[in-house]
This record gives sequence, structure tokens and C-alpha cells, in this order.
Amino acid sequence: MNFQRRRRVETHIDPRAATTRGARQSLPTQHQVRKPRHAGLVKAVHSFDAGLDSASRAQLAAWIRAEYESEFGDVPLGLFSLCHLGPPYIDHRLDLWRSILEHYAPADVVPEPFAQARMLVRSGAYEFVEVYASGELRPVLADGSVVV
Repeated sequence: MNFQRRRRVETHIDPRAATTRGARQSLPTQHQVRKPRHAGLVKAVHSFDAGLDSASRAQLAAWIRAEYESEFGDVPLGLFSLCHLGPPYIDHRLDLWRSILEHYAPADVVPEPFAQARMLVRSGAYEFVEVYASGELRPVLADGSVVV
């Protein structure tokens, strides 16, 4: 028999996920990941260009978080999409946890992990991209279907 010390494996648990989903809840299934995003979510992403005040933005971000949690079993760190405000802005990101909305001009540097989503959004193929704390990106088409 081998009584050597076992290697300790540590896992990282996102504290935001643990407080909102519960530490015992399982990860989303492939069905939940691939489930189309409903028209209300797509419309909500477009509404961020409407010049919302900070209270309305926080309320909308909370609604989006709740929708992701109940419908899809996983809440992204944020969303990245094209901006329709016009020059100089071309895209924006919404941090769903801190309700921060930032608009970016072409020369602006986008922080990670959102920077990778920028090229997907700029391609014009996707309505928005879900950005997860793990670095995973889930592009969403205009009809709400998810490209995995």
C-alpha cells in the first residue's frame, strides 16, 4: 500500500456566483448553455444605447442577471455588443455585477476578458457576446441562438 501524501487540489469558486446561485448548485447543462436567448434579453441589450440613468441601468442589469440565473443556470460577467450611439463610439460592455456600462471608440483599449469579445462583435455576425469570468465567450445571434 502506498501511504504517500495526496496532492491537494484546490478549486476556485467565484464568490459572486456562490452568493447568487448557491455553492451546491451544479453547473449549467449543455441544454441550458445552448438554449436560445429570448427576445426580451436581446431588446434589453439594445436599450443600453437609450441613455439610461444609473438607477435604470442598475435595475436593467439586475433583471438581466435574474433572467440568466433562472433561464440558463449561469450568469455571465458581462455582455459586449455594438454601440448605436454613433461616432466616436463603436461598441460597449456591460458589467452585470457592478452595473457599469462603458462605451469604446475604435482606438480605446478594452479590458480582458472583454477584449476577445470585441473582435466577434465587430465582425457583425453576432448581436452580442456573453463574457464569463472563466474567459468563456458565448456569441449570440440576432434570433437569440447561441453559438457554442
